[in-house]
Amino acid sequence: MIMPITAGSTPDAPRSVLKGGQLGKDEFLQLLVSQLRNQDPLNPTDPKDFAAQLAQFSTVEQLINMGDQLAALAANDDRLLQTIHASSALQLIGRSIFATGDHVVVPESGDLSVTVDVANQGGTAEVVLYDDRGTEVGRVNVPRLEGGRQTIDLSELVGRVEPGHYSYAVEVRTANGDPVRVQTYSRLRVDGLKYTPNGPVLTSGPIRIPLGAVIEIGE
Repeated sequence: MIMPITAGSTPDAPRSVLKGGQLGKDEFLQLLVSQLRNQDPLNPTDPKDFAAQLAQFSTVEQLINMGDQLAALAANDDRLLQTIHASSALQLIGRSIFATGDHVVVPESGDLSVTVDVANQGGTAEVVLYDDRGTEVGRVNVPRLEGGRQTIDLSELVGRVEPGHYSYAVEVRTANGDPVRVQTYSRLRVDGLKYTPNGPVLTSGPIRIPLGAVIEIGE
């Protein structure tokens, strides 16, 4: 006696599934063929059920094709966006930029300042200058630094440290000694461009600035 085949007992049903446990169109078709091959000849599949299964197969195939098309469109959009970013970055060579970062260029003479965003009401501050080895080379005390975006004058360091590229850190504390969050910024002139797997990176001497870090562009 030939036993009828049910959805849970098809002997030749394929076991391969897509990621997430979903059937692909090939697996769905194999399952359908297996069901027809093993059906009870005395009690074959109802034509209506068969038609419904074929409709399901068509729907699965269309959804998979649509997913492939959307993936291709996303890849094209990503390449287009990278091209736009690369073109925009190229136009920044020779321009002054204002970006998130902790770099500063000490001139041979003249004024020197850095810009920061201070949280809450601010407090007393200290600005520490570091060389490329991380060694402290200068320090400026600020008796009172208000909250919000502030410019700190560091001109007293000009002539005391060698001209060049440095990094800096700003520590702000309230009257109770609690630390206050500070966002530091860099104002630099772009002299080059590097293409990396993560997108274009601007250069200013030894300093690397991701394009996404740029906030303002100057002349």
